[in-house]
Amino acid sequence: MTETVVVIYSGGMDSFTLLHLARARGYNVHALSFDYGQRHVRELECARRVCAELSIPHKVIDIRVLAEVMAGSALTEDMAVPEGHYEEESMKATVVPNRNMILLSLATGYAVTAGAAAVWYGAHGGDHAIYPDCRPEFVEKMDAVCRVANYEPVGVEAPFMGADKGAILAEGVKLGLDYSKTWTCYNGREKACGRCGSCVERLEAFAENGLSDPLPYEVAR
Repeated sequence: MTETVVVIYSGGMDSFTLLHLARARGYNVHALSFDYGQRHVRELECARRVCAELSIPHKVIDIRVLAEVMAGSALTEDMAVPEGHYEEESMKATVVPNRNMILLSLATGYAVTAGAAAVWYGAHGGDHAIYPDCRPEFVEKMDAVCRVANYEPVGVEAPFMGADKGAILAEGVKLGLDYSKTWTCYNGREKACGRCGSCVERLEAFAENGLSDPLPYEVAR
């Protein structure tokens, strides 16, 4: 029997690559997305389209009711999204309190229901400077907890933990992926802003690989 994994799929380029990597490795993939009130909810539209095209089981869970206990982030509140690189101190404003612990807990419950052996999510090396819930020690401890939280052990895996966005893109290029089917910008406008940390890191990844990003941007590149 083919092993099943649950992939937390935001619709961004990292989780898009992760989703396809799981399929390329022969796993039976279930995709799980979350609406937590993020202003870049446009990424969920991308996730829905991709899963429909690939006939992947896909659930979008509305957890906006948790907004009061996940408050204070520029991704969910009416405040300016900081511009610049992820390593800048201002990027801490994009941290959503306890987001990945909450999402991984819910995904683990779904994994038990779906008979999946593991939950995959797209934490990577470029996130370590700002996001505590994307660091190796967090993944290690969540994996340990989720293996004992139910009668059925569920692993928590972050296959891109040692990679930066450039390496993730290079993996996607090997898989022949079309990144016009993703959304990365923290601002959910018609075009990507090109200035927020997420856009800056994405554009650096494409430049590193000698490629042009297929998404339209508000600023000249």
